[in-house]
Amino acid sequence: MFFPRAKLIPWNLKNERNPMAIKKMALAEICRRYRRLYTGLVADLLDGKGVRSHSLPAHLRPLKKNMIVAGPAFTCQGYPTGDIKSDDTPMLIKLLESLTPHSVAVMNTGGDISSSHWGEIMTLSAKQRGCTGAVVDGGIRDTAYILKTKFPVFVKFYMPASSVSRFELKELQVPIRIGEVGILPGDFILGDVDGVVVIPGALTQEVLLEAERKMRNEAGMRQALRRGMPLKEVYKKFGAF
Repeated sequence: MFFPRAKLIPWNLKNERNPMAIKKMALAEICRRYRRLYTGLVADLLDGKGVRSHSLPAHLRPLKKNMIVAGPAFTCQGYPTGDIKSDDTPMLIKLLESLTPHSVAVMNTGGDISSSHWGEIMTLSAKQRGCTGAVVDGGIRDTAYILKTKFPVFVKFYMPASSVSRFELKELQVPIRIGEVGILPGDFILGDVDGVVVIPGALTQEVLLEAERKMRNEAGMRQALRRGMPLKEVYKKFGAF
């Protein structure tokens, strides 16, 4: 069951100190700057804003440790099926032709563990559409070929079996839930070697600017520690780490 975002986040855009103080950025710029951040920093900032359910389950791992994904969520929902005649290829085509530039495909598979849910052709098509990555709470195949594309994919497991007659993609751009995190279309996704964080869409730019300031502060902490300043003094000067 999906719980509306309002029940998860005690925050309202009207409460922002000065909504007009932050100039709206282009999406490409937002994605580029998020890729310079790291998930732990963003997770801490979300905690501070009362957004406690933000990190996707630990089983979602990047195909390579250096992969980073950043972009608005294009959500997908599917379920396992026992119908041997089932073939959701038309729905997969609809998904891949609907992806928008800079988006991240985010798929809930309904707990299916019988098949792969992402592969090489899907990767090539998504990349063609300008999609910048995928987060799949399910299986992947054709991994060696996908790695050659350098397209960032975060998955749960590897599986050679096709999804045809085992899994059906049912809905696009709907609220989904992965683990304890509700994800709305347009929520911002950031993933790195530590995992995947979901930033509520309305907070995307605010969190970005605060995270950049925090990173500059952390750079000062590192320098102070390298100069030999005791950690207690570093904490007093720079704050939490």
